[in-house]
Amino acid sequence: MFEKLISTLNRTIIPQTSPVAVKIIKEAIELPKIKITNKKMTICQQIAYARYYGWSTLATKENSFCVLGASCSGLITTPERVLNGEVNCSIYQKDLNAAKKMQASMPRIDYGTIQVLTYPITRPLEGVKPDIIVLYTNSAQTMRFIQAFLYKEGGEFTFKTSGDAGVCSRGVAEVYNTNRPNIEIPCLGDRRFAMAQDYEIIVSFPFDYIDELVEGLEATHKSGIRYPIPFQLPEICDLPHDYITDSKDL
Repeated sequence: MFEKLISTLNRTIIPQTSPVAVKIIKEAIELPKIKITNKKMTICQQIAYARYYGWSTLATKENSFCVLGASCSGLITTPERVLNGEVNCSIYQKDLNAAKKMQASMPRIDYGTIQVLTYPITRPLEGVKPDIIVLYTNSAQTMRFIQAFLYKEGGEFTFKTSGDAGVCSRGVAEVYNTNRPNIEIPCLGDRRFAMAQDYEIIVSFPFDYIDELVEGLEATHKSGIRYPIPFQLPEICDLPHDYITDSKDL
């Protein structure tokens, strides 16, 4: 399955960093050796280790460092200071009421996650089926994903964002909860601590959506929608007169 996805992505999207597999582990399973298991880290840093370095990571409630990421992934029960808006009041929102509204809209996986596992799909873990695939793309690559998402059903692709807890809330939790693809804008923490770039946009989709995605990418690519976008170069450029060749130039 990964081979087919990788082949299609490399031909139609050309991702700059590795797509990342994310598994939300609710019951103990046997895992192969994981590169990083005892390091204090955030969910976005777990994904950064996988997409930039090719390392697998495993987080538990003991070493998941960000309270938003830990609660969005279900590793911990969401603390009251998060639910009541205290953590983002006077930072992202004007007052507690506004901050509480933002937190109330944030997608979260139900408490009970034992571990959050991430690894690059270019280095699959034997016997492990991920729940979600996460990529970081530019706007043109994101356009190609949207076209693939709409290939079978048409309509429009909509997404929500709050400017905070980007990849952990909507890149992971919302996709896990809805079993549908999603697009999100990286948050401040992702940029500051996990190397998300100014131009990047998060695209994520369920692992079981791979066949439909591949079909959409391949079909739209075949129809002529290509990345990188081929520019249409003019036959006659608007050059100054003296720069234009004429019959005297032999």
